Amino acid sequence: MPRYHVCNRHLPLRDEGLLELASDDFGAQALLDELVGPSSSARDGEHPVWSVPFARNEEFLRLVNELGRRTGDAARGALRCRITYEEDASPIAAAHTAEAPAYPEAAETEEAEHDGWLPIGFLLASVGSHSVVDLIVNRRFASHMQPIVQPNGSPIGYEFLLRPLPEQSPFRPAELFDAAREAGLHSYLDREARLSAIRLAASHLPEGVKKFINFLPSSLYRPSACLEDTFRAIKDSGMDPADFVFEVVETERLDNKRHLLDVFDAYRSEGVRLAMDDVGEQFATVDAMEVLQPDYVKLDRKWIADCHRTPDKMRHIDDILDRVSRFHGVVLAEGVENEGEWHYLRRAGVPLLQGYLFGRPSPVPVPSAAGVGVH
Repeated sequence: MPRYHVCNRHLPLRDEGLLELASDDFGAQALLDELVGPSSSARDGEHPVWSVPFARNEEFLRLVNELGRRTGDAARGALRCRITYEEDASPIAAAHTAEAPAYPEAAETEEAEHDGWLPIGFLLASVGSHSVVDLIVNRRFASHMQPIVQPNGSPIGYEFLLRPLPEQSPFRPAELFDAAREAGLHSYLDREARLSAIRLAASHLPEGVKKFINFLPSSLYRPSACLEDTFRAIKDSGMDPADFVFEVVETERLDNKRHLLDVFDAYRSEGVRLAMDDVGEQFATVDAMEVLQPDYVKLDRKWIADCHRTPDKMRHIDDILDRVSRFHGVVLAEGVENEGEWHYLRRAGVPLLQGYLFGRPSPVPVPSAAGVGVH
């Protein structure tokens, strides 16, 4: 049965569906005629509707981007849209399938919607002076790499981090992802960020070097299907999937363990590793860590700052090391910024480190700023 997309920050837009557009503004109607073609016939008392089936997100994004670029505030305010997906089962029934929606309570909200029409403005989210859709469809961002090192400072891998292109005005990546979530565009942005990191890894990093890439579980409404492009890009590049580590970012809710386990299973079936980012911060709880048993567990800067002289942080680090050892995971300390922190973490037995002390994010891999052999 068909189901309508609703404006809910937990629900990502999908790759296939039907976009319908309507407006009572003559200027907007003329633009829709130009971009889409003739409208479907309207019944008495109803406005015409322009229907656009899409089978790839690029088609959808380019149309929305053009509408945002060519409409003024008045015409945009009069534009409405409805996005419909074909479903074999209701959202509630889907919650019991092998790949359940990330947030069933959001699906219940969706089922309650009567006609699905929304102001198009929700798709035209922006961050600063940038349209989120424009940033995605034109790939106006790049990946940078920050070294991950062993206790002696020797690099074993890099984390890939999204950054604005140098020739454009800056934006904060966290704000971009937050704006994308509000519009449901995080599924598209997250995929493009993953593919950007894979392309950069293929250009600069040899086999055996670990490649850490962030991802949003909430963007993967059907994990195996949503990750097809990611796995294909790794295989087409000739790189070893075992060299990749995908990290759950700290801004994600982790209360739907079933969905997260499905996501982890989809990755692991392709031979890649998993990490939980910022354990102890926001949603990345220790309880979730023990259920998911990631291959790598990252300790947030909150626990690393001045850890060499803060007993509570020392106890927390020891506790995480003990818990992670029970499922044979590897602890990685983030945000190491001075030698005092570094030396304490080495003595505590933390096997991997990351932070400005060893190197800042860069468009090319750089040697660790802290040399090996430090006592």
